[in-house]
Amino acid sequence: MSTEARHRLYVCWSLNNPGNEQEVRELSAAIARQRDIPGVLSIQDGPRTRQVDWEGPEDSFDYAMTLTFDTFDSVRAYPPHPIHQDLVALILRIGSDIKGFWIDL
Repeated sequence: MSTEARHRLYVCWSLNNPGNEQEVRELSAAIARQRDIPGVLSIQDGPRTRQVDWEGPEDSFDYAMTLTFDTFDSVRAYPPHPIHQDLVALILRIGSDIKGFWIDL
C-alpha cells in the first residue's frame, strides 16, 4: 500500500435544465477533457441519483464529479488551466451553485 497522499477534488452543482440531454452530453465531454491536464489521475462524474431510498442530507445539486491528482503541485496548477477554465465557463452557462472541496487520501 502506498503511503504517498493522493489529492482529491469533489465538486457538485445545480443544472438549470437537468433533463436537457444535449447539455449533459456537453458537460460529460468537458469533464472527460480534464484528463488532458497534467497530474489528473482519475475522473468520475455523473448525475445525482434519485433512485435510492434515502437521498442524503444535501439535495441542492444535480451533477457531481471527483478528480484525483498525483501531487500537490498538480492540485495548484489545476484551477488556472485553460481546459479547467473551459469547464467552469460551461458549468456557469448551464448551471449554478458550484460547491467543491479538496481532501487528501
